[in-house]
Order: sequence, then C-alpha cells, then structure tokens
Amino acid sequence: MNSITSSDVLAEFDQARKVAPKLFRQCGGIPSGIELTRRAIVEALGKPPYDTEYIKDNFSLLVSDLQLAAYGYYLQAEREACGEVLAKYVESQATGEAGVDVLQSLQESFFVLDRFFLSLTQSRRQRAGASFEEVVQTLFQALGYPYTPQPELSGSRPDFVLPSFAHYAAFAADCMIFTCKRTLRERWRQVVTEGLTGQAFYLATIDEGISRPELAKMKDRSVLVVVPKLIKEKFYGDQLNVISFENFFDHHLDPAVSRWRANGVI
Repeated sequence: MNSITSSDVLAEFDQARKVAPKLFRQCGGIPSGIELTRRAIVEALGKPPYDTEYIKDNFSLLVSDLQLAAYGYYLQAEREACGEVLAKYVESQATGEAGVDVLQSLQESFFVLDRFFLSLTQSRRQRAGASFEEVVQTLFQALGYPYTPQPELSGSRPDFVLPSFAHYAAFAADCMIFTCKRTLRERWRQVVTEGLTGQAFYLATIDEGISRPELAKMKDRSVLVVVPKLIKEKFYGDQLNVISFENFFDHHLDPAVSRWRANGVI
C-alpha cells in the first residue's frame, strides 16, 4: 500500500475545494425557499383573501407548521436533485476493468463530498431563513397591518417598520421595528444599531436556545423576542422580554394601531 504524505492530502483537499462547487452547481431544479413557502401557504390557507380571524387566532401554530412544511418540500427537492448528482459522481470515479467498489469510491471521494455537503448545508440554512421570513411577512400582509418592508434605518435594514417609514421619519418613538431571524445567536445586534430609535424592537424567531445572559442584553436594549406560543411556554416561560405572537398582537400591535388611527397616522 502506497504511503500518503501530508502534502498529498493537502493537495487532494485543495483539489476537492475546486471540484465540489462545480458539483454543487449541477444540483439544478430546486425551487427557491420563497416558492416552496408560498406552496405551503396555499396548501394550508388556500388563495387570498384569507380568513384573517383564523390566522390571528392561530398565528403561532401557522408560523411553526408553515415553515416546517416548506422545509420538508425543500428537503424532498434537494434529495431528488442532489442525490442524482452524487450517484453519477460516485459512479464516475470507478476505474479499472471491474470498476472500483462503491465503498472505496466513497472513501476516495471523501474531501469532495465533505465540501459538497458543506455547500449544501449553507444553502439549506439560507433557504430556511428566507422561508421563515416569508411566512411571517405573508401572514402580516393577510392581516392587513400597515408597514413599510425592509426600510433603510441608520445603517440597519429590519424587515418591517410599523406603521410606515414616513411616520418613522416624523416620529420614530411612536413606531415599532420588527424583524425576523430564524435563529438569533448574536445577530440581533445587526438590527439594533446604535443610531436606530423606536418605541420598541421586536425580533421574531423560532430559536429555542437563546441564553439568559443574551436575553438580558436584549432587554437592556428594549428588544422583545416574539416566538410561537409553545416555544414561549416551554423555553422562556419566566422571561419577560420573550412574548408569543398572540401576545404581540393583543398587547402591543393592536393597541398601537388604535393609537395610530386615533391620531390620523393611518
């Protein structure tokens, strides 16, 4: 058996980094996350106009179920498209009269497959995040709440400013800033920049692992985390700055809408 040197392995790894992206690009035909999300929404709610009372009463459940359904559709499309590409690649590595054993072919393709699956994972995360944002935005639109999507605010670009960018420019403290992050970690700091002002910042997420120290930092910056009801009850029951979507509508957004209407803002 020929000995393999460290430099040989490094060269093989470097070559794999060039081959894997080309292989990944062959996985065509996978619909975008937004397309798959819209498919899930149509299958669950039908086409507009939607039953707004049902959506509002079941917002938490819909957010959880719709993004999971869209993710399932994506995984199905991913397996079909990428599975075929991988099968052809492994087969192409066969050499000799009888060809190389499948297990040996997989072993020799380790670095290529490693880089390929890394690209696949990164793409999957991006699509999942886009799917979550699309679900929340579509349900917001269905309920008819006033907002400006993705405004440029002091170097930040949240998903919504409510009731509008024009009112934010006139009276920022009377507005609500709302954005979606499927998982938070420390990315909430990208939205809540030093120059950004508003009545409150709302971060919608389905993240079940936000630490208490991080939540305390958010509370210090007037950040309220909005999650599906079951996630609130199971993981953040005693955290005052974590609220359910239903709490957000009933005790934050709806009173603000009444105030904006009374003041002629909307």
